[in-house]
Amino acid sequence: GDSVQRTKVGGVEIVALVDNIAPYAAASVYPEAGAALDAYAHYFDAEGRVALNFGCFLVVDGETRLLVDTGWGPEHDGRLPDELAEAGVDRDSVTHVLFTHLHGDHTGWNIDRATGKPLFAKARYLVPKADWEHYGARDSASFARDVVPLERAGQMDLVEGDHIISRALVTVATPGHTPGHTSVAITSGDEHGFILGDVVISPADTERPDFQNSFDWDHDIARRTRETTLARARSRAALVGASHLPAPGLGRFTPRWEPLADNR
Repeated sequence: GDSVQRTKVGGVEIVALVDNIAPYAAASVYPEAGAALDAYAHYFDAEGRVALNFGCFLVVDGETRLLVDTGWGPEHDGRLPDELAEAGVDRDSVTHVLFTHLHGDHTGWNIDRATGKPLFAKARYLVPKADWEHYGARDSASFARDVVPLERAGQMDLVEGDHIISRALVTVATPGHTPGHTSVAITSGDEHGFILGDVVISPADTERPDFQNSFDWDHDIARRTRETTLARARSRAALVGASHLPAPGLGRFTPRWEPLADNR
């Protein structure tokens, strides 16, 4: 069936796209939490696993068609191209692709494996500068496969801080998960939204931002970012899209994670 969910923030349309869903043992996602995890068992399956969404978001502001993250890619049976087709989105209509960060489960559909060329041929690919430097200095297979060719193709721009993408869309530095982790703030009319990437991983850490997860680069910075971002989203009653929250990853922190009512 159609797994594509759409919603609006003022005049901005958001389309949630699910590349994949995979279960992870909650105890390995939150290795320090111990018995405190028991209070969040309702978010996990009978085996104590949390179903992580590998989500991407298309954000449409007038002529600007921004794809946030490109999922896990063909090696993980990713569905992003199918999801875009289902949503009636021509790949060549995407004007910008922004990465919240450069982990491989967010860059997987950048490059056509057959041609070595960017899959979104007409898009500027916006790469967080601090992540470009961080992963460029490391032997990262996904960076070499997914990100380096963007520079060769002349389609890459490095971004940092508050980078204006369109009238309604501005990047926000949300470091911690990675050095350059970046979110998108949406402001349209008097409505607000955030596309958060991996500031939060599951509903458990939206309630317990102090929970350390095994994926964050710097736990202290990540916790501070989680706390400020959650507070900011709550104070603005913002609609939130986050990569790994339960598919399709759209909802609000009011105060707990509350998925958007399904309006497919």
